[in-house]
Amino acid sequence: MALTDDQLRILRDIERTTPISDTDTDWAVHAGYAALAEDGDIDLTQSGREALAADDR
Repeated sequence: MALTDDQLRILRDIERTTPISDTDTDWAVHAGYAALAEDGDIDLTQSGREALAADDR
């Protein structure tokens, strides 16, 4: 399943450490593309990094 433009934007924002909404955070974590630390920091998982690398836009 290909990611939508909005989903890719969320992953790019996480990669760039741009603040994102709770809804966006929830999607990325539940989809397995990001991990949320106890202190609230969010980072891409290997799957998230691979999804961005696969995007050729």
